[in-house]
Amino acid sequence: MDEAIILLMETIVVSCSNQAVIKKIREVIERDFKAKFSLRIPPKEEAILEMLDFETPELLIVNFSDSELDGTKLRDAILQDSWLHNFGIIGLYDIETDREEGIIDRNRDINLLSLVDFGRINSHLGKSLEILDNNRQMIFQGFLADKLVNRMLGKFEIDNRDYLLISIYGGILANFLVRHGKIPSRDRFTVQMALSELLLNAIEHGNCSISYQEKANWLASGEGINELIEERCRNPEIAAKKVLLSWEIGERTCDFKISDEGEGFDVSAYRSRIKSESHERLHGRGILMAQLGGNKLTYNEKGNQVTLKVNLRKVIENPAPIGFSDQELIKVKKGDTLMRAGEYGDCIYYVSSGEYTVYYLDKPVGLITPADIFMGEMSFLLGNTRSATVVAKTAGQVIKIPRKNFVDVIKEYPQYSIFLLKILAQKLVRSNESISTGLSMRNYR
Repeated sequence: MDEAIILLMETIVVSCSNQAVIKKIREVIERDFKAKFSLRIPPKEEAILEMLDFETPELLIVNFSDSELDGTKLRDAILQDSWLHNFGIIGLYDIETDREEGIIDRNRDINLLSLVDFGRINSHLGKSLEILDNNRQMIFQGFLADKLVNRMLGKFEIDNRDYLLISIYGGILANFLVRHGKIPSRDRFTVQMALSELLLNAIEHGNCSISYQEKANWLASGEGINELIEERCRNPEIAAKKVLLSWEIGERTCDFKISDEGEGFDVSAYRSRIKSESHERLHGRGILMAQLGGNKLTYNEKGNQVTLKVNLRKVIENPAPIGFSDQELIKVKKGDTLMRAGEYGDCIYYVSSGEYTVYYLDKPVGLITPADIFMGEMSFLLGNTRSATVVAKTAGQVIKIPRKNFVDVIKEYPQYSIFLLKILAQKLVRSNESISTGLSMRNYR
């Protein structure tokens, strides 16, 4: 039993030298996630980077107010090889010395899902981890997620008191679109922020019935909006209200629909007022900011439901890993055959863009996308012949890496071999689960 539990535990790497903060993190994990997450807390920047390279964790907790560890160095290392460092990041900060907006702006290019100030670690870090754990199939390693064939539907039900964790929901969805090649990585932040702003409006003005003038007066007094929301939620009827975020991801568009349980508002009058006022105001810009993250923003007649439409790109090219950047780049046309069953697997392909149909005995049995990262890795590593034929379903781009070149890259970037093994292990687990499910269904019938 103990061994089974250990196998299910996921590693969380922590970048933090503040012992008081580390103690709080440990207490949260011990209290709520003892059998799910194990903490690794390297003492130096070099050790942190090495652990990120060789353990490829799914979660990283970063103290952005740490005076001993260089957060800029860590961020730059993540960006340098972002395909390898594709973990979700929870940020911690000292509200007395750092501004949340500044941290977000400096780290908009990495997968920052949530920010929690030191005073709320005990309550909000645990909630952040719970949300991520419940939705791990969407946020963690792309090759674990199901393929998007036609469309995908889903929804989140959000409590008013989750106000400070709103960004994590937008982050999960934006990151999912990036991992599946539906939007470029540069658009991740704007989609995340657009969803966050709309969710904030739904809680503030919808469920909590906070008027424009009430919010203005409250902020002018020097108080934070979260305190006003907490005050409103002392009313059991308001506290019981929810915000529903639903989504439908199709081939060419994605619709995000956000509904609250409020009385609605006059959308046209609101837009007119915001356009006529200063853009330096601390509130009232949610709708305008949300428009920047999508292609169309529409409200229902009542004003308590908004739909954000995001156009999805036909072709997204994932950047080449730094170690493979000088390898042969192949532009693929629809119908091109990349590998044939029976031929010797003397190369591996890194999938930059496009979709590729896998044929076994002339029958389509699977689809390869950039979420799979590599194709042809089994025969390549085992030195066997290809077991299937792969034909381009769409135009795309791949990087061809011959065996000798791959070995040379591994010598310089040994962490790539660990990542490849992890991909293979996860694919094997998924295959075994599919077989097990199929057997169970046959036994049931």
